[in-house]
Amino acid sequence: MNPLMQEILGATGLVVVFIAVIGLVEALSRKLNLEAETARKSVHLAGGLGCLLFPILISSWITVLCLAVVFAGIFYFGEKQNKLKSISSVERTSYGSLLFPVAILILFVVSNGRLWLYVSSLLVLVLADAAAALAGTRYGQTFFHTAPGERKSLEGSVMFFVVGFFSVYLPMCLLSDIPHTTCLLTALLMSLLLAGLEAVSIGGTDNLFVPLATCFLLLKLPTKPQVEIAFQCLSLIGITLGLYFTNKRHGTLRTRPLIIFILSSFAAWSLGAADWMIPIIVGFTIYNKVCTPCKRLPVNLPALVLLRPMYPPLFILFAANATLQFDYWFGPYVVATSATTSLCIASRYRRENHCEQLKGLRLWTAILLPITASLLLCLSIQGPVVWTAFPVAIPLCAIAVRVYMRFKHNSTESFPWSLAITFYSGATALIYTGFQHFGLVQPLEPSTWMEVFR
Repeated sequence: MNPLMQEILGATGLVVVFIAVIGLVEALSRKLNLEAETARKSVHLAGGLGCLLFPILISSWITVLCLAVVFAGIFYFGEKQNKLKSISSVERTSYGSLLFPVAILILFVVSNGRLWLYVSSLLVLVLADAAAALAGTRYGQTFFHTAPGERKSLEGSVMFFVVGFFSVYLPMCLLSDIPHTTCLLTALLMSLLLAGLEAVSIGGTDNLFVPLATCFLLLKLPTKPQVEIAFQCLSLIGITLGLYFTNKRHGTLRTRPLIIFILSSFAAWSLGAADWMIPIIVGFTIYNKVCTPCKRLPVNLPALVLLRPMYPPLFILFAANATLQFDYWFGPYVVATSATTSLCIASRYRRENHCEQLKGLRLWTAILLPITASLLLCLSIQGPVVWTAFPVAIPLCAIAVRVYMRFKHNSTESFPWSLAITFYSGATALIYTGFQHFGLVQPLEPSTWMEVFR
């Protein structure tokens, strides 16, 4: 058969399947008066399983793009005009039905014929997400708020972990030649990380972020030694418990910001090494101690807004991994993370009307302690070269906070996590990088997991 005709027939068959699924669920939803979440997840589940046929029936990403555009349009207008009760009856704002076709397109392109990669990423999106939603709706007892009018449950997250584990493990074992032990450890670590990511995603954004994270991790983790993957599993559990009990004692972060911080911290630990966690732990400890009198953050902050203070450190961390120049980037990373801590503390006290303005001892704590403590702890690992960073790093962090306090008069409205914090911490790191580039500061020498496990 002509390849073009085969592609057209395959696409036509998929269109028929998807329309039949939507029509069937819509009819059942209207006739049986199904719960809104149940009807929505039924479309999600049946349609997602139908997407497993993509690699079999079609071969061109252009065909997938056309299908994605068509069904994204159907979902958008059906939901906006309230024609599709099965996806428009939920009270919360959700873009999941629009992001779902986009995620399928990206998975199809990135997997590039690797069936195990496509199937694993898709099953996590379809099965684990649907299982978590239905378990939370029916059996949820322990809830935490993620946004106004939106909450998730511990039971749903546990179900996501269990189903996500098998969604990753089984396709890897059956459809690839990756060793079974590597598959087991990879699935364990990924299900832990993805359960956390799903727990903090709101407005249906998990339909995009979860499969993309799954695909990225599946491209990275199986290439690592088994002992390193096992070590990272234990590390994630340890980091989670440590940060949870520290925050429980002081109570400065709600559940969702805490999970986001745990994931960011693990990124520093896994992509860097123990050295890269030092400014994170120092900053978190000082922030919790100093900001205990302040109000807890509101629940309606998007994940990307909550991550704003971490943009410069995370960007530097990814740059170090992309270029493999860990020595060059470690100093700016420490400075950016420490400056972020000082700026966040300063912002909290400017925002709180009932708290005394940041001054005196607390001011110097906010300015000097994060960077000083981080460098002193690095000193025991990296040696005397750290002393060369003190005369530059400490004044830069102090100036960043002073300038922020001087010009950010409207911080009570723009906080929490305004882009000003991102700008000042990023500028501080950039200036330090300039000093280092021109030889005024020696590069620090952090360790990496590649040195430990290879």
